[in-house]
Amino acid sequence: MIVDIFARIGHHPLHEFQQTPEELVDVMEKYGIDRTFVHPFPTMKVKENNDLIAKAVSMYPEMLTGFMGINPGDDGAMAEVERAVKMGLKGVMVDVEFHALFGRSLPNLETLIVPCMDHDLPVLFNTENIHILTRPEPYFKGLDQLAFKFPDVRMVVSQYWPRIGELMREHRNIILYTGGHQNTPGTIPQLNELGPTRICLGTESPVNHPALFIKDLRLKKIPEPYREMILGKNALRLFWDLLE
Repeated sequence: MIVDIFARIGHHPLHEFQQTPEELVDVMEKYGIDRTFVHPFPTMKVKENNDLIAKAVSMYPEMLTGFMGINPGDDGAMAEVERAVKMGLKGVMVDVEFHALFGRSLPNLETLIVPCMDHDLPVLFNTENIHILTRPEPYFKGLDQLAFKFPDVRMVVSQYWPRIGELMREHRNIILYTGGHQNTPGTIPQLNELGPTRICLGTESPVNHPALFIKDLRLKKIPEPYREMILGKNALRLFWDLLE
């Protein structure tokens, strides 16, 4: 079974990336992806995007699991979490860069994690430019603080997060998605350091094409059981409640 825990539908507000639910499902069927966790692009139009995700999930309930996009700095952020949960969305995506969350906005993000804990919602931190950070330390300290204060909340980040090995050794609630950069799959350097149990396929489609990432994982020189864990078994175990 193949599970992609990070793909998007909609239109990116700054770039020419876009994808419809129909296009995503077509890719899934073509390349054997059984389930996709579908997220919105970063936007200031939070409610519109969450409605789009909820509609997509209602169209393909056996194939898509919906994540809401939330701006923790919005006055109505907490209410939007409750509204999106009632629509059937099962996770939260926050965009660290678009909404400038690590720094002065960290208290807002901490407050948002409370309803995520109450509803057992995993939180994915979107970081498109993680490869070129000029100030990585706030990312390390911010995630370290959040994971410590909310140990029961699953926190999902890119494998390129600053000092991720150190963070994962300290916090069992941090999970990696494989992500790459401009259709170049990642090398998964944490595999030997941390083991295979908390790494999941996350393609960031349509920014990257899922076929390249699946093929890359199929060809990597890693033990076959590890390969199958990353492609889907880890997601089934770590996010079983999202797949019911």
